[in-house]
Amino acid sequence: MLVTLAARLAVSAMVVLGCVRDQWTFPTPRDASIDSAALDAPAPDAPAPDVVAADDAPACGPGPLSLYRGEGSAIDSAGGQHAIASAGVSYVEGRFGQGFFISGPRAYVTIPASVGDFDGDFTIALWFKTTFSGEMLTRRAACWNGPSFAGEDLGVSSEGIVASEVFPAGSGYFTVRSPEGFNDGAWHHVALVRRGDTLDLVVDGTRRATHAMIGDFYDPSRSPSYLGVGRCTLGAWLNGTSDGRPWYQGALDEVAYYDRALSADELVAHAHGLCAP
Repeated sequence: MLVTLAARLAVSAMVVLGCVRDQWTFPTPRDASIDSAALDAPAPDAPAPDVVAADDAPACGPGPLSLYRGEGSAIDSAGGQHAIASAGVSYVEGRFGQGFFISGPRAYVTIPASVGDFDGDFTIALWFKTTFSGEMLTRRAACWNGPSFAGEDLGVSSEGIVASEVFPAGSGYFTVRSPEGFNDGAWHHVALVRRGDTLDLVVDGTRRATHAMIGDFYDPSRSPSYLGVGRCTLGAWLNGTSDGRPWYQGALDEVAYYDRALSADELVAHAHGLCAP
């Protein structure tokens, strides 16, 4: 008998971790180099699409406002807000089709400032695959010496902790973190979901942390978002100041921005490949 999404959700909802309101810093990467062939190889423990009967197929809901699939380019396949990939970005086998391969400093993707401004519920989601630490998605590279900002850092530590510092407009920042072990070379789905006055960090369909959230994500500084850029990096944003957080090394795929909170069932479905683009 097929296990329904509701049953899977009931189990995953039992694992909920708290969050820490502080400033935090990633340790340095495990190694100075990265093996792109190893990342390109299929991982045996990567989430795989479930086989479901037509009657059990999930209702995935409306698609994203912007979607960066990494299909050999940085175009927005949903909303036309096209990104720009630096010369160091390449493309490898992704979770679906191709994905971005970010090889460290000077390899990054710039997402327009018009993407990611939300005055209510939202979901920001992507797939990642790495054995290193680094910043996957940042929207505050100006850091402390820059203008006021609203946005987020989303990265993975050397212990494989997926974590995000969240900076709502008009409110103090906070941090949400997952357990360890997600830099294991397998594909993982991560989402930041704002629903009402809370924000959830969801990894592989399971809510890993939650925190109260007030304010919105409208960024008065009009800072772009970056895939792969270490936070506060000089040159990524004109008045940035480096704080030592590493640039990402690994693969990213299906970077999506929704102007709504994906439901718990949808997040489980996405994590099992049932709502593929």
